[in-house]
Parts: sequence; structure tokens; C-alpha cells
Amino acid sequence: MVLDLTLTPNRSLSRDHARWLVLAVGGVFLLGSIRFLVLGLWPVIPFMIADVALLAWALRSNFKSGGGHERLVLADDALTLTRVSALGEAWVERLEPWYTRVQIEETPLGDAHLFLAAHGRRLLVGHFLSAPERRAVGAVISDALARYRDGSSPNTSAMA
Repeated sequence: MVLDLTLTPNRSLSRDHARWLVLAVGGVFLLGSIRFLVLGLWPVIPFMIADVALLAWALRSNFKSGGGHERLVLADDALTLTRVSALGEAWVERLEPWYTRVQIEETPLGDAHLFLAAHGRRLLVGHFLSAPERRAVGAVISDALARYRDGSSPNTSAMA
């Protein structure tokens, strides 16, 4: 196996830290709601509860969407890209490593898109990564493909 690379989305908070964040915001809102209740402004309290509930829902949705990943494996005579969605659905794409090229398209705004191209097909890789990470992953894949090409000869058994 020349390459086994798993790409996962970046997350700024762990689940434990997100839980602590929701509890801290809820605690601050609880103190504020006691003050509003004492001042007779009780209609504000349901909106504060809704704010905490929406924050918890947003963080939970964020973690669910982060469950997806991509795995690149260069072994035997195939470069396999497996995409797993946040719901667990998997898509597998196989490319011939002898003809696969890594293409990094730079945008005018400084972003970069990473593609694997072979036989007229282009596959977008690592769309959830930052531009510097995509460039680094592209270099790793290019190096692995170069090592693969240097170390083996093309399989011509199917060309009869």
C-alpha cells in the first residue's frame, strides 16, 4: 500500500467543549432571566430559552455534518476514493493510478480546489478542507503517485 489517507472536516470544538458552552450560555441566561422575572419582564424568558435551544441544535447539527469523511487508498492497481456522507452513505470511485493526475485550481480569491483527473473524469477531493490543507494533500497524493509509477510497471494483462 503506497497511500492510505483519511480526510475529515475540521471542527473547532470537541463535543465536551460544545456541551460546556451550551451549559455556560444557559447559566448566564438563567441569571439574566431571574433578573428579568424580578423586574416583571417575564415575556423575555421564553426567547432566552429558545436561544439556548437553538444554540444546542446548531452545535448538534454541526457535529452530525462532521461525521462524513473521504479516504484515499493507493494499493494494487487502483487509486480508490471512498466518500462517506454524514449519514453513513458511501460512494466509491476507482481510478487507474498510471493515468491519474493531481490538479490544483487556484481561484482569484486565493482559494484552491483539488481534483483527481483521469480518462476525462475529474473528482473533487477534500472540499471541506482549507486551501493550504488542499495544497498539502495534493502534494502528498502527487508524491504517492510518483512513487507508485517508479516502483511498478503498468498492468497489461487486460489489453489482449
